[in-house]
Amino acid sequence: MKKRNTIDWPAWIVNILLIVLFREVAVWIMAQLHHPELGNLLGLISLLICMALWRKFKHSPLRVVDTNNKIMKESAFAFLPICAGALITLMHMGKQTPVFLLILFVSTLVPLWVYAHISKRFL
Repeated sequence: MKKRNTIDWPAWIVNILLIVLFREVAVWIMAQLHHPELGNLLGLISLLICMALWRKFKHSPLRVVDTNNKIMKESAFAFLPICAGALITLMHMGKQTPVFLLILFVSTLVPLWVYAHISKRFL
């Protein structure tokens, strides 16, 4: 008898609550410091640090890892409207386009390279 592919609702709820909780707390902290625009970044970094520390001292549950992988795959579609808006903006930049593309390339490549090295080491 084949096992049906079911959704692990408790793992999904815990994962989403963790993400939302870290983000909201970070946005609140940064708003108190008069820089709410840095809240998302602080939330992401603090969640990454907490998960890295958790993984160092305890084993990450497979349910949470699996759910997180599914969230990451599905959230890629959220970037499509952002890409369309960036392309329209890029078309209207004129002579500033090469400098913008260089900054975009470096600011994307360096974090991805760092993330790849961190992932390779800890996963």
